[in-house]
Amino acid sequence: MSTWPVSTLMKPFPAGSAGFPRPWLIGFLCAVLLLISSTVCAQTVETTLARSGYSEAHKDSIIAFFAQIENDGIPGEMLLPKLEEGIAKRVPAPKVLAALKRESENLQQARELILRIEGGERLLADRAYWARTANLLATDVSAAEIERLIVLCRTRIEGFRPASYLYVAMLNWGLSGEPAFDLIATLLASALPPDSYMGVMDLLATGRRRRIPPEELIRRIQEHLQHASTIKELEKWIY
Repeated sequence: MSTWPVSTLMKPFPAGSAGFPRPWLIGFLCAVLLLISSTVCAQTVETTLARSGYSEAHKDSIIAFFAQIENDGIPGEMLLPKLEEGIAKRVPAPKVLAALKRESENLQQARELILRIEGGERLLADRAYWARTANLLATDVSAAEIERLIVLCRTRIEGFRPASYLYVAMLNWGLSGEPAFDLIATLLASALPPDSYMGVMDLLATGRRRRIPPEELIRRIQEHLQHASTIKELEKWIY
């Protein structure tokens, strides 16, 4: 075990000086932190399973699954809610494990997608971003469309989740392809707060009731977004 005092490790030594922490020490500390995190997750899984009523064999299978995903670099905490939900709904252990495996596969694919994008490591550090990408893979949205959304939002990370919800809503509404992506790009560049993006669906629905062609309505939205900081303000400009 290292004999470095904590105060020494926290002190900003000049690189190359005698007191500067060696790379092996930094790696050692990272490994210790990962081990602690994995241990805490394992304890949480065992505590959760204790109230499940599952057989010991099924409990062991689920514990082994969480150990495997941690080893694969997927934080177990990201899948704990799915386990807790299954237990709360009294779902049989084999079905819970199958659902956990599907979700872990989506998380792995989402990680690959995100890391293909420039600056992906920074995006992947946001677990909500990572989880939302995995959720999209479980829908009818293609990997190519998700990658396009990631690229559009990489300069405004907080806009990814609202923009992705809007995109799925637009698909269900019948709007897809370039018009949808162009509208999202305009929203991301506007002063509208991301948590208001879904309000665009109300504008589209009202426009349909007023028999305004979707192409014309989108043109109006894009033209007047620069003048609005809220959906209400935007509504006054486009109708």
